[in-house]
Amino acid sequence: MLPILLTLLACTGDPSDDTGGGDGGADGGSPTYEAAWPEWAWRHWVWEGESTEDSLFEMVDGYADNGIDVAAVIIDSPWETAYNDFQWDPKRFPDPQGTIDALHARDIRVFLWIVPAINVDAGPIYDEWAENGWFMQQDADSGPAVVSWWKGEGSLIDYWNPDALAAWHALMDPVLALGIDGWKCDGLDISAITANYSPGLGAEVARNEYSEAYYRDFHDYTRQVLGEDRIITARPVDTYGADIGGAGVSFAPVDITWAGWVGDQDATFDGLRMALRNFYWSADAGYLAFGSDIGGYRTEDHIEGGRTKELFLRWAQVGAFSPVMENGGGGEHWPWRFDPETVELYRDLVDRHHAMLPWLTARGAQAFAEGRSLMTFLDDQGYAYLLGDQVLVAPVLEEGGTVTVDFPEGSDWRWLFGDGRVFQGGTTETLTLALDEFSAFAQVGSEADLAFGGG
Repeated sequence: MLPILLTLLACTGDPSDDTGGGDGGADGGSPTYEAAWPEWAWRHWVWEGESTEDSLFEMVDGYADNGIDVAAVIIDSPWETAYNDFQWDPKRFPDPQGTIDALHARDIRVFLWIVPAINVDAGPIYDEWAENGWFMQQDADSGPAVVSWWKGEGSLIDYWNPDALAAWHALMDPVLALGIDGWKCDGLDISAITANYSPGLGAEVARNEYSEAYYRDFHDYTRQVLGEDRIITARPVDTYGADIGGAGVSFAPVDITWAGWVGDQDATFDGLRMALRNFYWSADAGYLAFGSDIGGYRTEDHIEGGRTKELFLRWAQVGAFSPVMENGGGGEHWPWRFDPETVELYRDLVDRHHAMLPWLTARGAQAFAEGRSLMTFLDDQGYAYLLGDQVLVAPVLEEGGTVTVDFPEGSDWRWLFGDGRVFQGGTTETLTLALDEFSAFAQVGSEADLAFGGG
């Protein structure tokens, strides 16, 4: 992926940074802020790769049977008969309306995976679009630009052609009519680096301009049809391991990325570090809220012994102390497939995450109005960060549970686990933590401390 990133860095065009504002209080005092996103967006999500109706309900039943609250599921790829014809694969999902209705009856929201392309093997749909000139091209005379990607070969839709956009919405409409709650918009927009000529516009567009059009259309059109409690989840910044920031590695627009995820990582502690570096650059770019695939996205087949219980739980701790707590990907992600202790500890982390949400949402609404992230990293090289300015998080990044914590000066910090001891600001402590302990600390006397720190 590094050659792609080097090309990305040469692209121009910043992601949108429009933000909402807060109104003054009724008494003319401190401003009050309302969240622009629905409450469920920051609750616990789960998903699996290549699911079916049966495996989907096996998953949600497993969480329910183990007392673990689930607020949303992602139906990931593949769910369609072809990429991307919006036609449900009847072998995988014979009753899509029944599936969505059954999940909604359990108060579980539903995302669907999507990218902004139609594959060549989609047959008549692709042929019609190609004949009509509705795809992005390499130049004015090239015809459809066919890009190779991880699900085959296809062409990006031309968002600047009104007829193409209307046809795209017509494909989307029957799925929206089922009452889905959002889209997982995956990162194929990077292919607009080369497929960058819009016949509808009669001009080249920058990759960031294409990304802006793609994500904003799924966000805006879905909310137009179904209401403002719908969202997309998409990448904020994904460096693909290059550890760089800026417009070249920013994906979705800042002002509609209320619940992002930072791309695909390996099921290793190095993968967790990579996720946290993407956290850092996403926060640096001003993205409000995001999370990562707990335990890593990629399958653990190449890892001796597979995805470990320790890695899974240490990543789950980071997930619980991120705005977005989501768990899914390849390989084993279901807590009950490890052992009963994992179930108990994972359930506790989900409960802690949900208990923080009133405070976190209030802090998030203010941060969004002020155009900044909910995460503030202590420096540009480390992995420790402040969540909502009042909770210090120092992730455990190696086997054995040892972590060194630098406590910021000016405040004391109450441990949110273990014995709840208080650590003095400006000091450094090396802790060795059991699996049921995590290095998260509330600023003594803060709203967070009073709400769930025991202060």
